[in-house]
Amino acid sequence: MHSLCVKVPKKDAEKMKNYLEKLGILADLKMKKSGDYVLIPIKERVEGLEICEDDFEERKKSTKIGSFDIVGDIAILKYRENEDLYALARKLIGEHKNIKKVAVDYGVEGKERIRKLRLLVGNDFETIHREYGIRLKVDISKVYFSPRLATERWRVVNSVRDGEIIFDMFAGCGPFSILIAKYRRVKIFACDINPHAIHYLKENIELNKVEGITPILGDSREVAKRIKADRIIMNLPHSSFHFLPYALKSAKRGAYIHYYEILPRKNNREDSLKREAEKLGYTIEILEKRKVHAYSPSKDMFSFLIRII
Repeated sequence: MHSLCVKVPKKDAEKMKNYLEKLGILADLKMKKSGDYVLIPIKERVEGLEICEDDFEERKKSTKIGSFDIVGDIAILKYRENEDLYALARKLIGEHKNIKKVAVDYGVEGKERIRKLRLLVGNDFETIHREYGIRLKVDISKVYFSPRLATERWRVVNSVRDGEIIFDMFAGCGPFSILIAKYRRVKIFACDINPHAIHYLKENIELNKVEGITPILGDSREVAKRIKADRIIMNLPHSSFHFLPYALKSAKRGAYIHYYEILPRKNNREDSLKREAEKLGYTIEILEKRKVHAYSPSKDMFSFLIRII
């Protein structure tokens, strides 16, 4: 189909597409590459932009929302090419009264595990999420948070005994720590390298009126040198294996480690965990291995319960 279009360098294509969407003049046609440039089809001319004409393919239209996460009153859609995301956002708002904001997720970036997000509906990314009797205030554009781990967090709470010393190595805004402190009398060292995470962790301690949590802004590898724990939580599923030596050094004999990692569906991670521990002079046993949830067509998130012998 022949159409007017805007010609921009590849690096500026996504930014320009978002701008044209907001103006309401983005044509319902597929963008196309032209050398080092991208041609973005539009419905009408825009003053100040380089306008040309070309032939384009029609975009496939979809009204199927598919899977999405809900954090508080924010729905998070995974980015899908050639989808009318604003139409999906409007449909979500219309079908779910509890959803007030909609964001599109382009994936997690950096060592602080921050989602790359674009807001489709709403004014900001801050919300209050509720699960198992607690409230968690968080800005999902500044702090990583997964609502899909709610059941897993509750499982951990039910394994904790009063009086334990717990090291939450990658605490975020405090979902594990706050939930444990709500239902158990324990001492928790909740660490994160992201200052925004620690800010919200402190707010959530006040919001839930829980005691026993010490927020620590810093690298858990350094913090581990100063703590001896009965239980360690390692919720950094893309990098946990690299932090295992530090968790082992922080663990008391008989301590438990809740270890999470994203792995291929068919894996034998138990052997490499044991080898890594033996290399450092520790003996461990794997008490449990479970699939937590699917991650991709070929990978799942797994939970391992490790005990130091």
